[in-house]
Amino acid sequence: MRTITFYSYKGGVGRSLLVAYAAKYLSTLGKNVFALDLDLEAPGLLYKFELGLNAIHSASTRGVVDILANFIKKETLPNSLEDYSSRLRVANGAGKIQLMQAGTAPDASYWQCLSQINWYEILYGANPVGVPFFLELKERIRSEYNPDFLLIDARTGITEMGGIATTILPDIVVCLGLASIEHLEGLRAVMRGIVKTAANEGASIRLLAAISRLPIKSDEDLELRNALAFLNAPVRDGVPGLNLEEAIALHSEPLLDVEEQLLVGGKNSPHDLPLLRDYLRLFSKMIPAEDVRPHVGKLVQQAVARLLDDPDQAQSELEALTAYCADEEAYRALLKLYRVSKAPIDKLLATASLMWQLGGTKVAADTLQVDIVTQAFSEPRVTEPQKKYAEFGEAIWRSTGMKDIRVGVSIANAYLPERKDRAIRLLMDYVDQVVPPNYLAVVRLIELLGSGKSLQEAYSVIERFKVGASFPQFYVTWARLAVDHRDMEQAQQMMSDGAFSFETVRAIEPSTAFRLLKLIGVEDSPDFLRQALEAAAVRGDMVQMKALGELFYEEGLIKEFESNLTRWAPSSVVEEIMDSIRRRARRPRAAFRWDG
Repeated sequence: MRTITFYSYKGGVGRSLLVAYAAKYLSTLGKNVFALDLDLEAPGLLYKFELGLNAIHSASTRGVVDILANFIKKETLPNSLEDYSSRLRVANGAGKIQLMQAGTAPDASYWQCLSQINWYEILYGANPVGVPFFLELKERIRSEYNPDFLLIDARTGITEMGGIATTILPDIVVCLGLASIEHLEGLRAVMRGIVKTAANEGASIRLLAAISRLPIKSDEDLELRNALAFLNAPVRDGVPGLNLEEAIALHSEPLLDVEEQLLVGGKNSPHDLPLLRDYLRLFSKMIPAEDVRPHVGKLVQQAVARLLDDPDQAQSELEALTAYCADEEAYRALLKLYRVSKAPIDKLLATASLMWQLGGTKVAADTLQVDIVTQAFSEPRVTEPQKKYAEFGEAIWRSTGMKDIRVGVSIANAYLPERKDRAIRLLMDYVDQVVPPNYLAVVRLIELLGSGKSLQEAYSVIERFKVGASFPQFYVTWARLAVDHRDMEQAQQMMSDGAFSFETVRAIEPSTAFRLLKLIGVEDSPDFLRQALEAAAVRGDMVQMKALGELFYEEGLIKEFESNLTRWAPSSVVEEIMDSIRRRARRPRAAFRWDG
């Protein structure tokens, strides 16, 4: 029997509701659970279990306080706990949930009985029966019900009962608090006390920290890291910190602002509710994989066995399984099924992203996740799924050592225009860490830096990578930067720089080459423009034809452009390009053409 205590220094963090969620989750996986309400001054765990599909199968109003009061008098427990606990009806699961309430609260007799218990006397007096009582109660729960898990809802604050629940009884303590200094200071003090007491007793208690009601916002990761750093910080010199590996986020959920409801095992999907994903991830940390995997593996095998006869039912069963289970095997099976059935890429991304989040970002990327991200972000045109799952794509791409730069650039483009700074950081990290970098990333980085207020940074990147550059688009981007910013000084330096290849620019983008020469006061032959236009028309290069058309327009040669284009291109193409130039002519020319 594994004993898990749920503790919070202050109330209002969702502790009791989390106990009910955990019990529901475990019972759905076929585990037998005994839930114990030790929040004696403010009991209410029963109400959390009455949410959703759970209902009382056999009810008892008596509980812990009644047993303790009798133990103080007779120093013995009742022959059976059956009259002091309630069996909960559980849907969609093979496991059982047994609940022992604090007692008959809110009945007046409960408060009268509780007030007569002298905690100091039973814990520190001449006959300290308190600790033996709770240890014996735990052993009786084990022998009478043989649950896989004993879940304890502990009292808030620093109290005698809280000390017993967090130091004497548990194997694991889940500590909840908000990301405020008031919550974190109290939580850190209690967690340090648990560690010290356990060490003195020669016991081993694992601590898990969860930051509750964390708003979903851009800097939430920083807030979580700061909370973890605070909890781990030594209180004074020479005293070691807690050394927690992570603090798990429990996000705010608007559904619970309206009314409490049981999210786990209901109709809600972890794809849609961040808080449900958080709970599943927390459960995966609380519960060893060996306790979950046998049951999950059996269900996965049953679903896979139905693939040939009833693939829709198999998919439905796997989707239901992943909705309440944080096991990789279930997600991997569902992803494989989605790929075989050629599911939409957004569904693949959603499932792979959820698998990644539940596993934690410190875990190496799964091959399936890498393949799905590569497939999704190999499309150069930015799609809605790319924008929605850009952060997941970046996490997977980084975990592979940023090998496929096509994927990296696509992810950067997916951040635009709203999160341009993040796109720049992604590309900057790549060119700093990968040696030698692919010039596709270097060029895109220069473009993004040059399209904002970072012109000098763009020039710095050019200066850093110009020697030995053999990527033709690098020279074009360099030239565009000076031309579109009308930077005569840079243009002159460029033309005299042995690392710059003007002929490459002239061959690839003649309009930019022409403007570059004009910027430094050198006139190129109009024949060159006509030759470039003819070559573009023969190739059917609409982009180049439009660019040359704008250049002819700037030079006052639009009629000549149209007559020449008519000789080499179909009338429909001529009409489309001329319309484009007229629309462009009605708009003021932007300082820089890229709007990344």
